[in-house]
Amino acid sequence: MRILVVCPEQLPVPPIKGGSVESVTYNIFKRMAQSEKVVLLSRSHPRLPSVSRYVGGNLQVIRVPSSRPFAYLRAALRKVAGQSFDIIQIENRPRFVPFVRQAFPHTPIILSLHSLTFMSRLTLPQANAILRQVNGITSVSSFVTNTMKRRYPAHAHKFRTAIPGVDAVKFRPWPAAAKLRLRRRMGLAGSFNVLFVGRIVRGKGLHTLIRSVAQLKRRIPNIRLVAVGASWPGVRRQTPYMRYVRNLSKRLRVPVRFTGYVPPSRVHQMFQLGDVFVCPTLFREGLATVNTEAMASGIPVVASNRGGIREVVIHGHSGLLVNQANSPAAFARAIARIRNNPALRRRLIANGRMRVRSSFNWYGTVRRLKAHYQDVRSAASSSKKSH
Repeated sequence: MRILVVCPEQLPVPPIKGGSVESVTYNIFKRMAQSEKVVLLSRSHPRLPSVSRYVGGNLQVIRVPSSRPFAYLRAALRKVAGQSFDIIQIENRPRFVPFVRQAFPHTPIILSLHSLTFMSRLTLPQANAILRQVNGITSVSSFVTNTMKRRYPAHAHKFRTAIPGVDAVKFRPWPAAAKLRLRRRMGLAGSFNVLFVGRIVRGKGLHTLIRSVAQLKRRIPNIRLVAVGASWPGVRRQTPYMRYVRNLSKRLRVPVRFTGYVPPSRVHQMFQLGDVFVCPTLFREGLATVNTEAMASGIPVVASNRGGIREVVIHGHSGLLVNQANSPAAFARAIARIRNNPALRRRLIANGRMRVRSSFNWYGTVRRLKAHYQDVRSAASSSKKSH
């Protein structure tokens, strides 16, 4: 198969700056390219050439410089004008569909949804008009798939799920000595570290976690919060919300280590700083891959029981889920439960790592996606013959 992938306009691929959509897309298609020909359209970056080839030339990444969505899309489509593809996949940008369909009127199109966000910004007539122009829709979780099916029943037959994997070699438990060296280097040895990894925005719930740690200080005197991330990949400036959580931590006298932006090449190291990982998100996340990365890294997970997270974390087996996502006390109870029960901690770590290895494999994601492609192509071929 010859596959065209249209990425969002905001961040480059490979994900040298970060970005969950870009990371998932790159991890899928560098593996897909081991057996198929892939052309991927992406945002440009000063550190990357206008065209790159990977996987023995089977993965070609073409980059265009505009960050404005439709200027980017028009420039990107000009780069592949006149070429033919067996399938086109559009990543997380439903509004791109009509433009791609106009450029490729007869090629099967798959819309890939990583969250509810961009479909939720459309009116019902707009969404249905877009979905009529695609041959299939893939999403990162059953939560997203089932929500979309209920919302757009006329197109329910087009939806499939291809849950992203995790690199269990890169994200893995470190030997105790190596972990201690890293913690000493960062001034985080000797404390019970509660780890947050993600964007520092209100919807990710860091303020809730700060209040949770404040409640635990008396019971766990050496507790510390480690917050890894920035407001947006590659951005180092302070936002009003970032200033708010810093001031909140000072007011509540919660010791917090804010690492700021950490490039993707080093994020896996940051998981070794945590004794428990907490995802206190208020969003209905499509999946939240930080949870699978923490599980793969050998850290017990506490997470909001929202969206696709419950497909990753099985309560009491591979982590603990918190139903009240905006309750500091609920998160404090879950953290204390892990801290005070070594047997539970060991069980969650072992089951989490086992679950990642058995259920979150990138090649499994590729197999499910390729099967979806074959179904879509077969249906499109049958439709042409009948007409």
